[in-house]
Amino acid sequence: METITFYSYKGGVGRTLALANISLYLSRFGQNVCIIDFDLEAPGLHYKFPQILQKEDIKQGLVDYIYEFAIEGHIPESIKKYSHNIIPGSESSGELQLIPAGNVLSSDYWRKLALIDWHNLFYKKDSEGIPFFIGLKEMIEDEFNPDFLLIDSRTGITEMSGLCTSLLPDKVVFLITNNQENIDGAHQILQSIQQVERLPEQKPAEINFVLTRIPYPDNEECEEDEKELLNQIKDRLNSPIGITHYDKQHIHDICILHSDRDLELSESLRVNQLGLSRESPLLRSYLKLFSKVIPNEVIEPKIENILDRITTTENLLEDPDKTQEELEGLVANYPHPKSLERLIKLYLLRKEPRNKVLATFHDLWGTFEINNEDMIREYTYLFMKYGLGRSWEEPFELEIIERYLKTNPENKISIEWKLASAYAAYKKPDIALEHYFKILNQIKDKNKVLLPVFDLMLQYGLFNESNMLFNDYSDIIDEDTSLRVKKIEILFKLNKLEDVENLLNDGGITEKNLLYKNPNMYFRVMETLGKSEEAEGKLESLIESAKNEEDLERLYQIGTLFYEINRSDVFEKKIYGMPKAEELFKALKQKYTRNSYVNDTYL
Repeated sequence: METITFYSYKGGVGRTLALANISLYLSRFGQNVCIIDFDLEAPGLHYKFPQILQKEDIKQGLVDYIYEFAIEGHIPESIKKYSHNIIPGSESSGELQLIPAGNVLSSDYWRKLALIDWHNLFYKKDSEGIPFFIGLKEMIEDEFNPDFLLIDSRTGITEMSGLCTSLLPDKVVFLITNNQENIDGAHQILQSIQQVERLPEQKPAEINFVLTRIPYPDNEECEEDEKELLNQIKDRLNSPIGITHYDKQHIHDICILHSDRDLELSESLRVNQLGLSRESPLLRSYLKLFSKVIPNEVIEPKIENILDRITTTENLLEDPDKTQEELEGLVANYPHPKSLERLIKLYLLRKEPRNKVLATFHDLWGTFEINNEDMIREYTYLFMKYGLGRSWEEPFELEIIERYLKTNPENKISIEWKLASAYAAYKKPDIALEHYFKILNQIKDKNKVLLPVFDLMLQYGLFNESNMLFNDYSDIIDEDTSLRVKKIEILFKLNKLEDVENLLNDGGITEKNLLYKNPNMYFRVMETLGKSEEAEGKLESLIESAKNEEDLERLYQIGTLFYEINRSDVFEKKIYGMPKAEELFKALKQKYTRNSYVNDTYL
């Protein structure tokens, strides 16, 4: 029997709710669980199971059990009459037994609690309080034979909280919120727990810190703020008090239970009897905590047996739809790396839609991460096969691709290339450039890399960073007209007009490319150099070329420039009478005369 205490220095951190959710989840994995309410002054564990247990059902509990020993002088023969079977054991689930604090609605409960002398029970000479509670733990193990005993401890610094955190548990789940009182209190309690002398056969209690009531990060900046906050709290918890040095376990990791708007309105279990409330962001946090606190060897055999039964070759061949439905139901009720991985494999085998496959991959990654190399390889294969996708499709999690790159695959450069493009598409230019520069150092055709690099620098205004590239790759840039055009655009942004004019003096090759690739930039450059009339003439010839090719996209691009310089009459005269000319006029007039938005990707 493994004993886990849920403790908090202050109330209101979600301690009891976390215990209730994890106890239900354990029982769904076939584990027999006993939960006990040691928060005698503010009991509430039984309130977390309103659909299963009515408060009127509770007649006795832990206070009555302690009262018989402390006041009446004898140890009860059995703990069963003080407990309630919330979930009976079955073939598919474990038993869940509750030992409540007692009948908190009766005056008798509070009378008995007031009569218990905790000082005599723990501190007087030859007191038997500690042996009594050790005996209670042994009685629970003998009578219920649970796989897990979960204790809901009282808050603060008391005899009961000390007992629950120091002597009874194998592990402590220590919940805190982000305020100075909670963190300082947790710091003090942590060192107290670590300095308490345990029983001879007991190992030091494993302590798992959980930060609660933290808003779910909805962007990258919030994620970085969250990481920084966790580092600050870890540093505080690991610092010694005063000049005291102690050689105890170091807190390396802190779980987070993100806040849930629904819980602010009405507390409810994220894990319930009908399945998992997967729409809640808090569920994912509970699952992460569960996977950290509960040993994997406890859960995996149960999951593996169920998965093997569902996905037998016979079932897959005879009724693949039913197999998929059962597997999806299992994932909904038992989200676990093994069940999610098996579902992904089935989706791939049955060639399910890409969005469906990626969503399941992202469930696995977001909750448990992906540590299976085969899964990481499959995900990278999808990334390479499908590319970046469209805006309405499921985006890729690029950190998974980064992890695969660390295995040094044979096609590393091609993966790196697509990864850089993805970061650029996802508006993360700094990371995109890092990957482009890695490729730049490894391939011969460096001009192919320099083009997207300059595009990013232009898009995000990274003009000064480009000077180093101009110097390092001057020969390559000089020989490639497309790169020369990019260089002109950057130099013009930097107001280096003399350098721009020098680049254009190559017999008209670069000027022609600039005109064709970026008419708007071409006109601004030429106008600044005092050549606006010459530029207009060449732009008019460009209109004729696009008109002959019936390139409406190109005409719209050129038209925007003519409207900007108040020469719309010239443009309209040039294309009057061609197919769809009226639609083109309408789109341009809407943009420049009515100030309404028109997408620049006309048609």
